[in-house]
Amino acid sequence: MDKVRMAVLGLNQGSKIARDAVASDEIELVAVAGFGDQAEAVAKELDQKLYEDYTLLLKQEELDAVAIALPNKLHLPAVENSLAAGIKNILLEKPIASTVEDAERIIEICEEAGATLLVGHHRRSSSKYQLLKNVIASGKLGDIVGIQSTYATAKPHSYYDVEWHTKKGGGPLLINAIHDFDDLNYVADRKPVKVYAAANNTIRGNEIEDSVSAVVEYEGGVTASYWLSDGTPSPWNYDLAAEENTFFTMCPGENSLHVFGTRGSFGFPNMDLYYYDPDDYGWTSPMIHEHLECPKNDPMTAELEHFVRLCKGSETKPRCTGEDGLATLKVINAILESCESGVPVQI
Repeated sequence: MDKVRMAVLGLNQGSKIARDAVASDEIELVAVAGFGDQAEAVAKELDQKLYEDYTLLLKQEELDAVAIALPNKLHLPAVENSLAAGIKNILLEKPIASTVEDAERIIEICEEAGATLLVGHHRRSSSKYQLLKNVIASGKLGDIVGIQSTYATAKPHSYYDVEWHTKKGGGPLLINAIHDFDDLNYVADRKPVKVYAAANNTIRGNEIEDSVSAVVEYEGGVTASYWLSDGTPSPWNYDLAAEENTFFTMCPGENSLHVFGTRGSFGFPNMDLYYYDPDDYGWTSPMIHEHLECPKNDPMTAELEHFVRLCKGSETKPRCTGEDGLATLKVINAILESCESGVPVQI
């Protein structure tokens, strides 16, 4: 195919995808779906046909691909309707679904239809994460033993004027931490098997959590510790440290993730490698510090470019498969369960 004929369903998160699609030389954005003032403004800005009912779009437009950025509970019916319309390439925003059962069904029907499914955990397309994966694969860190991750930030007080942000399901675990736990799964590159977690709401007293501590055990003896809060002013979170999203006021030079290996350790996303000379090893010896340079990219744009290559067949392996998205959802669900029960949860 010359250009990928694509539609975007949902114009909150989907507005970024739609803008990138219009800017791409390899995509023909055929139409968009959404309703309300924002959707109308985005459609007008991009000079796109707007459908309020996405099912009508799927029935009336000829498409090679679809990007689904609808509310989580609509992911399964949107995938079902897309497959019924003969679409074989689906970019599905994270999380893959609101329940494990829906996620498993999405994976099953995509496999049955021979469709390509890419789940939109876009940080897997970050040049920074690509470099980290290369460092780990090079053996410079030796065998990975542990990972420590932090998402400590302060959301504006006005953020909680939106009622659903204060209710169960609207907390930072499902909204923010799901990115970080996909990152941990991606870096660990092995199956998560058990979690322990504790949550509190002592900062604001809302129904949802505002701080969480969690430990994830992976196959092969790797453990990851994680601390989350959206009510603590701090530069130690990926969004502020990575300088990738212009929505935030950046805090460059900080690390929100640390990877510990038997030969060295790595601070990320500032790209700091620490190790000893093998002939001069141990805490009484001078430690070597290398700062690695990494050109920045826009991970969401890079993800869409990857999706185009999947559509055209020049790449065949999605960076985040349905199974990857399901594994991340299972970790989040297990953490929520552990927080409620106060006991470890097997995944």
